[in-house]
Amino acid sequence: MSQATFTFTMVGSDGGELEISLPAKFVVCPRCAGSGTHVNPAIDGNGLSREDFDADPDFEEGYLRGDYDIRCEQCKGERVLSQVDRPRLTALQRRQLARHEKVLSDIARDDASEIWLRRAESGERW
Repeated sequence: MSQATFTFTMVGSDGGELEISLPAKFVVCPRCAGSGTHVNPAIDGNGLSREDFDADPDFEEGYLRGDYDIRCEQCKGERVLSQVDRPRLTALQRRQLARHEKVLSDIARDDASEIWLRRAESGERW
């Protein structure tokens, strides 16, 4: 198996893009538990009950057989993901990763704020 790396792009102090590669390790995909597939969320994304299967025994059979499975959306069927191997990071790499994680956190916060604002402006209640 090849050496795992975790790669991302960040903006350098000169405004140019820098590609950063960090040491990583492979971990089993939590979405598919290493199978490479999972049930299509359009089928069971809101949950299924015993009544769903009782109403259509052929659906239950197909569901359990994997007829509604799709390639894993998280690992793209690879069954594993690369995860930063933090103990192997240098001081510089730890700072770069912290900066990257801060950027991702800021983006997530801004996205959540935008969603809230759109809901408030539309009069949607939640």
